[in-house]
Amino acid sequence: MTLAIAFCTEKESGQKASGMDIDKKEDPFNGKWAVVTVNERLPSRGEQIARARAWGVTESMLGRKDISALIVDDVTGKRTTNWPGLLKKRAVFLDVMGTVLPAGDQVFFATPLCIGFSPAHARQTIERIWSCGMLVYVHTVRGNGSALYEAGDDITDLLDMVAAEQNAANVRKSRNKV
Repeated sequence: MTLAIAFCTEKESGQKASGMDIDKKEDPFNGKWAVVTVNERLPSRGEQIARARAWGVTESMLGRKDISALIVDDVTGKRTTNWPGLLKKRAVFLDVMGTVLPAGDQVFFATPLCIGFSPAHARQTIERIWSCGMLVYVHTVRGNGSALYEAGDDITDLLDMVAAEQNAANVRKSRNKV
């Protein structure tokens, strides 16, 4: 399914391109999206993009239009209880997908904590993606490989992993303050 969406890529908005624009092909869009969040508690931007690329996220061309399959929000150094308000590119992506309803498309996250900074935030993100008819792909789940979640799946264990990663990240941060 090829999606033509009004989604401005970093290159089009005059910002530095992510490096995924090398060797773009005029192939149909493969339905794979990557949501990358840059924050000191998460894998680096480069690591997340490399994992997304290994999974099959590619930049695609629709005629002469660049279709960005990579959504990047940089919230380095930010602290809040309102993460959706800071993750603006993610919000725009989800709003657009809510109007297009690309059933069966998949959204990549590198780790459970990349989905949301708390279990409640992760649940909200997952349910919003599901409401668009999309699936949630998590590349690294407790070191056991990957997982693909579709609407109606039990995500209790996944949300427990978010909480555990959140706690571990907070412990690392507090130990680094010394």
